[in-house]
Amino acid sequence: MIDNKILSIYLFFFLQIFTLNAHGESRKVDEIINSKDKIEKNYFPTTSIKGNLFFTLGALKGSNTSESLHFTYKNKIKLNTSFKGTDNLLTIIESGNASESPLKLDLQSQKGDNLKITTLLYRFKLDYQYEAIIGARMFGYHGLAGKSTSYNERIAILDGTNYTTSSGNGPGIGISIRKKNGFNKSFKIASNSSQIDNQTIHFISQVGLTKKDFGGTITANLNNNFNAYGLATFYEPKNFPSINVSIEYKDDDSSKTTKNWIIALQQNLKNKKVGIAVGTYNADKKIGYEGWSEINISDRLKIIPVIFLRENNQENPELGFSINTKFSY
Repeated sequence: MIDNKILSIYLFFFLQIFTLNAHGESRKVDEIINSKDKIEKNYFPTTSIKGNLFFTLGALKGSNTSESLHFTYKNKIKLNTSFKGTDNLLTIIESGNASESPLKLDLQSQKGDNLKITTLLYRFKLDYQYEAIIGARMFGYHGLAGKSTSYNERIAILDGTNYTTSSGNGPGIGISIRKKNGFNKSFKIASNSSQIDNQTIHFISQVGLTKKDFGGTITANLNNNFNAYGLATFYEPKNFPSINVSIEYKDDDSSKTTKNWIIALQQNLKNKKVGIAVGTYNADKKIGYEGWSEINISDRLKIIPVIFLRENNQENPELGFSINTKFSY
């Protein structure tokens, strides 16, 4: 799937991108590194623990589904450890019983009732612009410096970067750069298995621009099973909902091209967030519509109602609704 000549050019290009400027900025880099070293010497290692517990009560009505209620939970524990003040060791432990839930919401978990480590990675600064990441369990979006959207795609059914950041949950290593003018670049090698070979390896690259009110990314994911390319952009006008658009193309082994796209709006208010979106939600390019709100009851409690409509291969589309409760501890 990945041509050797194309891959060689690809790697050479990104090695050139991440070559440090040893002349024009060497004095500035040395000054910042010396200042950073002083901070690190006086830093005492710290660890913080945070958790989220979700309860999801919902129902789905469609041609092949009943209208019975479904009740699931998701428990997510995050441990953040810093040894120098400029690094982060992230461990996420998760459990959830939504493997048989027909809702298939992004905020649900299918990890099972036993707690499992779903993320284990380490980020550290190389200098004032460069950051490296390495981990034993990472998702495709980990280590990418760009901001593709200001819409929360981790709630309902639509995902604008479904293919370009899809590399399973396995080991990875990457490097990224963030410049003061908003430009950023990332390159990452990831795998969907603990055994890294030609069948499992993914080469993910991204270039982006992140400003205060707008930005976007161009992302590529090359691997043995498919090649995916995506373009995403967002705009956050003052006192109006943010506008978010993304589109992806995936070419697989069967020479079939699959398109994934999303158009979304999100408004952040004083005590709640509201979002609506339309786009494709599966490999058959079926259309889905979603709407949700995240309402702050207190600092530790949020209510997240979700409603969606998704087309399928049947005559009648599926209509889903859920009330999600989020406890933070």
